[in-house]
Amino acid sequence: CACDAGYIREAVVEAIQCGGSCGCSGSLAPGGVISDGAGAYSNYEDCWWIISGNSSSVSFSSFSTESNYDYVYVEESGDASFSSGVVQLATLSGTPALATYSATERFLRLRFTSDSIHTRDGFTASWTSGFSTVCV
Repeated sequence: CACDAGYIREAVVEAIQCGGSCGCSGSLAPGGVISDGAGAYSNYEDCWWIISGNSSSVSFSSFSTESNYDYVYVEESGDASFSSGVVQLATLSGTPALATYSATERFLRLRFTSDSIHTRDGFTASWTSGFSTVCV
C-alpha cells in the first residue's frame, strides 16, 4: 500500500486485549498463550480475548470443559467491538478435537463461559497476529 504525500509507512504489531473473570493482560507481542488460568477453572467464568491484526489465528493445545454447559466461542468480526458482522467459527465444549482457527476478518475473539456446577481443567491455546502497516 502507499501513503499519501507527507506520510511514511510504519509497521505496527497488533495487540491482544482481554477481560473478564479469568485474569489476563494485554500484549503488543505478535503471539502468545491464552488460558483460562492454572488448574481447574472456577464456576461462573466469563472471559474474553480479542486478537487484532492480519491473519490472526488461535490453536488449541489442550481443552477440557464440562460438556454442554461450559463453552469457548471462537468468533471473527471486522468490528473491534463485536457489535456487528460477527461470524461464529466454533462453539467448543467437552473434549473436542484440538484444532486451529484462523480469521479472515480483522478481529478474532475467544469467549469462555462456565456455569455454576462442575469444572474441568479448561484450555490452553497459542495465538498469533499478523503485522499491519499504517501511515504516520
